[in-house]
Amino acid sequence: MTISKSGFIYLIEFLLIFCCTIGTAFGINYDDNESVRSGDYLYSEVSNVDYDYYNYFFGMSSQGNTVITRHGELPILETEEQKENWNSTLEELSNKLKDTLASKYMYPHGEVISCGINTKGYFVILFKYGNVDETLMNEVYTSVDNSAKEMGIQNIPVEFGYGTYGNREIILDIEQGIIHEFGGSTNNLSESEMHALEEFMKKKPTIPLYKNIAAYGKIPLLKDQNEIIAWADKLSAIAGSTQDEINPYMERGQVIIYGIELTRLEVGINETLPDEEKNTIVKEIYQIINEEARKQNVNDVPVIFDEGVFVNEIETEDIEASEETNLSASKDENTAELNKSNNSNSESDNGGKSSEISSTPGFSLLGGLTCLYGGWKFRKN
Repeated sequence: MTISKSGFIYLIEFLLIFCCTIGTAFGINYDDNESVRSGDYLYSEVSNVDYDYYNYFFGMSSQGNTVITRHGELPILETEEQKENWNSTLEELSNKLKDTLASKYMYPHGEVISCGINTKGYFVILFKYGNVDETLMNEVYTSVDNSAKEMGIQNIPVEFGYGTYGNREIILDIEQGIIHEFGGSTNNLSESEMHALEEFMKKKPTIPLYKNIAAYGKIPLLKDQNEIIAWADKLSAIAGSTQDEINPYMERGQVIIYGIELTRLEVGINETLPDEEKNTIVKEIYQIINEEARKQNVNDVPVIFDEGVFVNEIETEDIEASEETNLSASKDENTAELNKSNNSNSESDNGGKSSEISSTPGFSLLGGLTCLYGGWKFRKN
């Protein structure tokens, strides 16, 4: 069969439209910033849903990034060894810059909140949304570039962006119990307290350990705490409306947690499942969530799928009940021993003491439970 040139063009156009239609039906958005990840998962070049895309050297970890602009030129990194060496070089650069950035450009003295690297190899500078202009970014870039040139790096690649940060309490003096709320006024802080805050921002942030399976969608640019709360309310409504459809997966032990973090929905998949089953569950559940999100006028709903360990709640409750019984008996014995000791006017170093018991949760994400802002979690009881 012979196809004319015009007919061939029409065929190509039809196939493109057909693919985009099918992709839209499954929640895939064909966008200039989107590309396909291994496992057919949607994955943005700069994913603000998959936090693993960024590694922060110091400052605060962001809960969703929006890229403003990029400067410089990426080196050619073809092998894992080259990438590791480049990452080490940028970390060395961050240590060289740390004092300057922290004392002049970083919170509480300036607008910079985070300093790190992304998986593409860009040195990353994040601001809290606010008074950030081209002049400030050029000034910061010049400072970074000058330090990089001293290390033999020309045209250092830097990504500037906005980070998303929830309210967080920072301990300035543990003995005096002095706590500062991130983003709050620093006018009343003493010189020593300002120094403590500066030192806190120079530390590497603690990031929960988990193993990502897939990251979908996009977190919008959230300018302040009110917008963060409003966005969390939307996600909470989506999670609540889809709970009945997610419950069967939880009853079968395939899904062990479902709810929201600060800026995205989270689904914890039982890590003991075969990879093929995990992939199928991820696609099915994202379609469920995405369809409901669109009904609530939310496009590209951000969802992270990670792995967790299932713990049998019934067995856990039995163990806890047994431990509580043993603890009660132990307390009675200790009390009796203490009374006996008092009556005989003798001393006992261990009298009246009891051991602490750690309660076992009904589920455990890899590396422990993630921090929740607002406390929205939906879980099958």
